[in-house]
Amino acid sequence: MMSSNVDASRVTLRRFSAADLPDFMEWATDDNVTKTLVWDSYESQEQGLKFLNSVAIPHPWLKAICVDGRAVGSISLEKGQCMMDSCRATLGYCIAKKYWGQGIMTIAVKLALSTGFQDLDVVRIEALVQLSNSASRRVLEKAGFQLEGTLLKYIVIKGQVRDCFLFAAFRPAC
Repeated sequence: MMSSNVDASRVTLRRFSAADLPDFMEWATDDNVTKTLVWDSYESQEQGLKFLNSVAIPHPWLKAICVDGRAVGSISLEKGQCMMDSCRATLGYCIAKKYWGQGIMTIAVKLALSTGFQDLDVVRIEALVQLSNSASRRVLEKAGFQLEGTLLKYIVIKGQVRDCFLFAAFRPAC
C-alpha cells in the first residue's frame, strides 16, 4: 500500500504500556508483518499482554512507534552484553501493515538514532535485513545506514537459516 508520507511531527517514540494491547495485537498477530522477524505471530491477547508486561515495558530500549499518539509498531535497540561488543547495539523494528509505505518507519529509525547512541553509550548501531526484504533495506538507507556486507547463513528465521545484509550507522563525532 503506497500512500503519501506522514508528516514527521506526527511520529513519536515512547515506552509501551498495557493500554497498548489492542494496537499491539494489530501487528503482532499479522503473519505479513512477522514473516521476516525472528518471532512468530501472537495468537491470543493473553500472549500479547504477557509480552508487554514481562518484556516490552521493563525493556531498557523498546519503544512504541506512534502516529498521533497511537502505537502502530515497535522499535528496539539491544546493546551488546559482553566487553567486546558493548560498543554497539542492534536495531529491530516492525509496523502494522496498513502503515507500510508512508515513511513512518524511516522517521522512527531516525528518531531512534537521535537518542539511541547516547542512551546506550554506543558508537555503532547495526541492523540485519534478509536479502528479500527490500523495503527494510530502503528504510535503513534513507535513515543514513551504510551497507557493510552480506552475511551468509547467519540467522534463523521461522526455522530456516537465512542470508542477510548487515547495515550500520555510527555515532556522530562530538
